[in-house]
Amino acid sequence: MEKPATLVIETSTPHGSLGLCSMTKLWQEESFFSDRGHNCELFAPLQNFDAVRQPGEISLILVGTGPGSYSGTRVGIAVAQGLAVVHHCQIVGIPSLLGLPSVRSASRCLTIGDARRGDWWWSWMDNGKMIYQPTMGSLDDLLEKTNQAEAIFSLDKIQHPSLIDKVRQEIPTAQNLWHAWESFSLAERETYISQPLQPLYLKPPHITAAKPVHPLLRKV
Repeated sequence: MEKPATLVIETSTPHGSLGLCSMTKLWQEESFFSDRGHNCELFAPLQNFDAVRQPGEISLILVGTGPGSYSGTRVGIAVAQGLAVVHHCQIVGIPSLLGLPSVRSASRCLTIGDARRGDWWWSWMDNGKMIYQPTMGSLDDLLEKTNQAEAIFSLDKIQHPSLIDKVRQEIPTAQNLWHAWESFSLAERETYISQPLQPLYLKPPHITAAKPVHPLLRKV
């Protein structure tokens, strides 16, 4: 493998994938399935990339940030951070939605998902670019948007009667994430580089408020 190589990690769905690309565009890809154990299933296919085991062989790590499985996405980010320390390289998080196969070429399409508890999310895409960040709302809000879309995709299998015949499920892949990165302008790359490396939240993360300090302890 010629230096420098780009490693791509996509774990936002149970169908995880990893990719490695050299300067000569030689592409290697590994796929795996893990419903709730990405932390276990990720490492075996990762070891199939020689460059991963040789410090300094990777110059850039791209990692899918969702939306999708929160735990799966966090595991992908954590692995990327560990490898970045070993290889002294940069990490960039990009939305996993950019790795959906049909989104790469579809114009004015809608990506959607069930955010649970009666909420839904959606994001407008156009020829492989995210026009708007994912927005949350009610089912009625979403149905209004679906009437304006030329195609509708989801990372999940949508079972709701009002949507089941409108939506096509697709799985993001590491290779498509890499193609998305390659298609970005320098300005678009800088935008993603400048963003915090974290899962693409649809709702603020749950934070439990700390209990009040006992009056006697305040004097300690």
